[in-house]
Formats: sequence, structure tokens, C-alpha cells
Amino acid sequence: MYDQGTAPIIMFVDDEPENLNLLQEFFAKSDYALRFFTSGAHALKAAQEDMPDLVLLDIRLPGMDGYDVCRQFKADERLRAIPILFLSALTSIEEIAKGFSMGAVDYITKPFREAEVLARVRNHLALSRAYRQLAQQHVYLQELERQRDTYVHMLVHDMRSSLMAMSCHLRAIEVCGAKHLSDDDQASFCAVMQSTRTLSHMVSNVVDLSRMEHAQLAVEPACVTVEKIFQLACEQVLDPVSRRRVVEQISAGCPPVLCDCGLSVRIVGNLLVNAVKYTPEASAIILGAEMAPSGYVRIWVRDYGAGIRPEDQARIFEKFVSAQHLKQVNVPSTGLGLAFCKLAAEAQGGSIGVDSTFGAGSVFWFTLPHEKQTVL
Repeated sequence: MYDQGTAPIIMFVDDEPENLNLLQEFFAKSDYALRFFTSGAHALKAAQEDMPDLVLLDIRLPGMDGYDVCRQFKADERLRAIPILFLSALTSIEEIAKGFSMGAVDYITKPFREAEVLARVRNHLALSRAYRQLAQQHVYLQELERQRDTYVHMLVHDMRSSLMAMSCHLRAIEVCGAKHLSDDDQASFCAVMQSTRTLSHMVSNVVDLSRMEHAQLAVEPACVTVEKIFQLACEQVLDPVSRRRVVEQISAGCPPVLCDCGLSVRIVGNLLVNAVKYTPEASAIILGAEMAPSGYVRIWVRDYGAGIRPEDQARIFEKFVSAQHLKQVNVPSTGLGLAFCKLAAEAQGGSIGVDSTFGAGSVFWFTLPHEKQTVL
């Protein structure tokens, strides 16, 4: 049962009083608020003043026919979501198809059958209500995401300031006194340095991902060799005293790429960080590059970790997503590194992807234009 103020408004538009009388009888026992019109123009004006929840609209109307009325509804920002059911004795495929192309959601043929009319109205009201609820939920979730992002950005800003201070002090200790530490203390000091670099890397991902999503991060392309990108990425993310083996496989004749060096180094750095996380220490990590069939340069990072299941590969580059079977790995992660890589590669005119065999490792790759190409 509906309250008087919440009862769905059903609008009927037909130039035949007999048809309107029949429809009124069908809905006599319903809780709907009924509105009857014999003119499309009058119905449209009434809808703009008091929006109905559903419209039953005859096609053959004098003056403005049903198609024109439907077109006017769909052209109005406030009315376009209202479901329209056409009423007609016409049953040709062409007429029915035309009605759907105008934006109608259903078609009721004359002569009317009470059970059919009531059922179609009830079903489309339920669908319309579900769509509205989904739309409201979407808006609500967007607001929650906005609030979360605002909170994260505030937190990250404060973290970045503290990390910069920590890094300065650690570098001062490294220059002035680290060499006097015992072997055990030096190992601890190196671990602290590496953890600070990791946290700084994660914080930068959060900040720059947000800036790229809002088109606030400038891309400055220049010619740079793949060797240089690999060198800078390793210097940024690898512990200098680490025994981790990183092997470069750059094909002969691989040209310099036209890219934003900083962004490209960050992409490789993120992929390298992931490879280090999930690859056994005894296994090497491969950094490679070659000309792709598309004419772009294909750069990749191969690891020999657990691999990624096919169902995880499709979403691995989304924000806050990580492979389900890797969630138990005890390593820090924001779930933003690969999302940043995707945006950074696409911002430079390239693409990104992963080729992985579960249990046998993964190859994360991205493409960049080379120096002789024009970036679109």
C-alpha cells in the first residue's frame, strides 16, 4: 500500500475517451495516482509541472503524435528517465522498432487486456524504482570515494613531510657516521634506508595518481634511452647492498623512446618493486625492451613469482586491487602502484598489460613511442 503522498503517478495519454475509461477501470482498485490526457501537448506540459513515474502513450494522437511526445520527453533533462509505454493497434515490426528507437521501454497493443496492462505497469515501475536506487547508490558511493580520497591526500601530505625529514637525517648519518657502525648495525641502517625509500615511493604513487586522474600532472616528453630508464629505476627502488640479481635484456637496435623520463622511470620502478616483493631471492628479475609489432617500444619486467590467476589479471591495474592469492604476502602495499603505471603509460601515448602463467611468474609490460614517432 502506498501513502497518498508517495503513490506512483501514472499518466495516460489517448485521444479516445473510451480507451481512457477502460484504462481507468483497470486501475480502479490500484493505489496509483492516475492522470488522464487526450492531447500530447497538454500531457507534456503537465509532466513538466508534476513529473509522473510512468507514461502510457498512444501513438496516434492529433497534432503532436506519440512519437513527437516521446521525443520531447527524452529531450528534457528532467523527464528523460521516465519510462514510456506506447499504446497502439499497430503491430508491424517497423512501428514497434520505431517506438523503441524513440526511447520507449515497452509496447502494449490494442485492444487492451487488463492483466497484461497491470502487469507491465507494475514491472516497469519496479524496474524504474530499482534504476533510481542504483543511481542514488552510485552518487552515494562517489561521495564516499571523494571523502576517502580527501582523507588519504591529507594523510599522505603529512606523511610526505615526515618522510622527507627522515630521509635527510638518514643521508646525513650515512655520509658522516654509517661507516663506523658494526656490521649488524649497518645492516639495520640499510634496512631503515630501504623502508624509507619504499614508503616514499608509495606516498608518491598516491599523490601522483590523484594528480593524473585530474589531469594535473604535466607530461614532458623527451628522447631517452631504455638503458637510462632502467638505471634510474634501479637506483630509486633497489637497496644498494641487496644481492638481488637484475638482468637487462635490451634487444639490439632498440631505439630511444619519446617519453617523460620521470614518469617512465616510475613505471619501471613500480613494476620492479612488485617483482622484488614476489620473486624468490634466488631467482633473477629480468628488465627487457624490444621493438613491438605495433612500431612502439615494448618494455617489460619479468618475475618468477607465483604468477597471477586469469580472473585477477583483468582487474590488476585498477585502484586498490591486488591479486587475491597474493593478499597474504607480508609486504606493504597500497594497491595503487599498478593503477599509477596504467595512467602514466597511457598519458604518454602507450599501453600496458600483463602476461602471466599461474605458478610460473609474470611479465608486466608497457609500450612507449620511440623518437621517430609522433605522439597522438
